[in-house]
Amino acid sequence: MLPFLSGVRRVARVLIVDDSEIDLLLEQAILVRFGHETYTATDGEAALQVCDEHEIDVVITDLHMPRVHGFELISALRDLEPRPWIIAVSGTGLSQLEIAHELGAQFTLNKPVVPERLLAAVDQALVGRAAVASKRA
Repeated sequence: MLPFLSGVRRVARVLIVDDSEIDLLLEQAILVRFGHETYTATDGEAALQVCDEHEIDVVITDLHMPRVHGFELISALRDLEPRPWIIAVSGTGLSQLEIAHELGAQFTLNKPVVPERLLAAVDQALVGRAAVASKRA
């Protein structure tokens, strides 16, 4: 078992947004293997529709996509209540990930995604989201 998953097991409702089917399926397989409930979308517009239909804990989004760019998606997700935690993923360089962080992504990952880092980011997002929820209660 991976060290960051020891102790209390947390399961997330995760939306994966990527126009690359290979990346989308890989990330989904990793998360499903560790018990997470996953939803997928191939662009930002479809992602917002999924968020309207389901309460999502964590959104993992690529940045370069058709219709609604990842930056636009991150900005739109900030307005949701409860707000999902955002993990931005990109293979185009650190400057894009820095912008995503400034726009509201709590975590950023380079492509290709390393499974351990993806799982750690989801786990940390759940901890952060729970801490915010407990402060509101």
